[in-house]
Amino acid sequence: MKTYKLSHLVISVFVLIGNLLSASVPKVQAVLKSVFTNQVNSRNKEIIKLYDDKSYEFLFFDFYNKKARVKREKGTYRLKHEHLILKNLGKSQPKKHADRFVIKESNQLVPCNKLGRIIKSEKSTFTVDNDKKYWEKTYQDSVFGQITNDKRANRKIIEVKPPYVPVNDEKVFSDYEHNKNESKIIDLSLISRDSLRRLKAIIIVGPTEGLTGSFILEQQRTAAYLRSVGVRVVEFYDTHARWKDIVEESKGAHIFIYSGHGSASLLCLSDGIVYGNTISQELKLHKNALVIFNHACQSAGSSSTDKGDIGNLEALRRVGDYAKPYIDLEAGAYFANNYSNCLPSFFKSFFQRTRMQDLYIDQASSYEKIEVVKRYKYDLLFEIGISSRKNNKGISDYNVAYVGKPDFTVMDLFK
Repeated sequence: MKTYKLSHLVISVFVLIGNLLSASVPKVQAVLKSVFTNQVNSRNKEIIKLYDDKSYEFLFFDFYNKKARVKREKGTYRLKHEHLILKNLGKSQPKKHADRFVIKESNQLVPCNKLGRIIKSEKSTFTVDNDKKYWEKTYQDSVFGQITNDKRANRKIIEVKPPYVPVNDEKVFSDYEHNKNESKIIDLSLISRDSLRRLKAIIIVGPTEGLTGSFILEQQRTAAYLRSVGVRVVEFYDTHARWKDIVEESKGAHIFIYSGHGSASLLCLSDGIVYGNTISQELKLHKNALVIFNHACQSAGSSSTDKGDIGNLEALRRVGDYAKPYIDLEAGAYFANNYSNCLPSFFKSFFQRTRMQDLYIDQASSYEKIEVVKRYKYDLLFEIGISSRKNNKGISDYNVAYVGKPDFTVMDLFK
C-alpha cells in the first residue's frame, strides 16, 4: 500500500507539472495557407480552407427558407503525391462531398477515388482563390452579407443589427397604468462628482465571433463616459474576461455591464460559461446595484437564433429568467438593450436621478414600441417591461427590456 501511494503521488506531481508547463505555452492561432472555392450558383458556394497546422474548414453557403446560412465541417488533411485527403473530425457530414482530390497543374481540386483516379460523375471542381479578403478578419459578400474569417467562429455570417430609427407609435401597456403627468427628472443636473467618485462600475465583453472588436470599442466609449463624470471603472475584455477575476472585482460594485453571447441567464467568458446559479452564489455586487446587458441574446427577449416572432409571453419569460440571478443578489434594477452606443445617454439620464421606470420608458420608446409593463412574478416590488419593433420581414424583435423597482434611482446606489 505504501508503494502504491508513493507512485500515485509521483504521477500526480508529474501531471501537475505537465499542466503548468502546457498552461504557460501560449496557443498559436493557425495560419490560413490556401483557399479553394466552388461557385455552384449565385446562392450556393463551397469553400475549402487549408491551415498550416494541417487542419481544414469546409464551408457550405446556401439559403434555407429564404435565409442565408453557412454549414461548416472541420477536420485534418494530408497532402500525398499531389493528392489532398480530408478527414472529417465531426460526427456527421453537413453536406455529401468527396474527401479525396487530385491537385491539377491548373491549381484545381478534382474529386478522385482511393486509387487517385478522377471521378467523372463528381462535378464539384474547386479552384484556388487568392483573394486577399479571405486573409482579413471579415469581408463583405454581395450575396451572403458580412462574413467572419475567424477559424474559431461557428457562425460565419455576422448578423448586423438594425440602425436606430425612432418609433412614434402609441405606447401600449398591459396590467399597468403609467402616470404620464409625473415629473421624469427630479433634478436636471448630474449628481455631484464627489458622489459619482464613490461609485464603481464593472464592464465585461466576452468572446463573440466576428463582433468582439466592435463590442469592445463600444464599451470603451461607455467606460470613457463613466470615467469623465468620476465613476471608477474596471474593464474585462475578451481574453481577460475570466470569472475568478470578475468575482474579485465585483465586491461592492455598483454598476455591472455585460456584452457578449447570452442564453438562459448565462455569461460567456474567456474561461467558459457561467450559469445563473453560480452568478447568484458568487458575484459580490453592492446592494441595489444596477445591472445592464448590451448585445446579449435573450437578455432583452430576442435571440439571433429565433426563427420567428417569439411573442410577448416568451419575451417576458426570457427577460424575467435572465434578471432573476441579479434580483436574487438584491440588485435594484436590470436593464437590457441590444442597440449600439446607447449606454452613455442612458447613464446621463440615470445620473440626473431619473426614476428607473421613466428611464426605461424613455429609452425603449426611442427605439421601439413598448408592449408590456407589469409586476415581476418573482418579486412583486419589481416591474418587468418589454418592447419590440418590426424587422424588414414583419417579425417583432424584442431589443429593450427592464426589471426593477419603479422608483429606483442613482441615489439608491449609495444606500
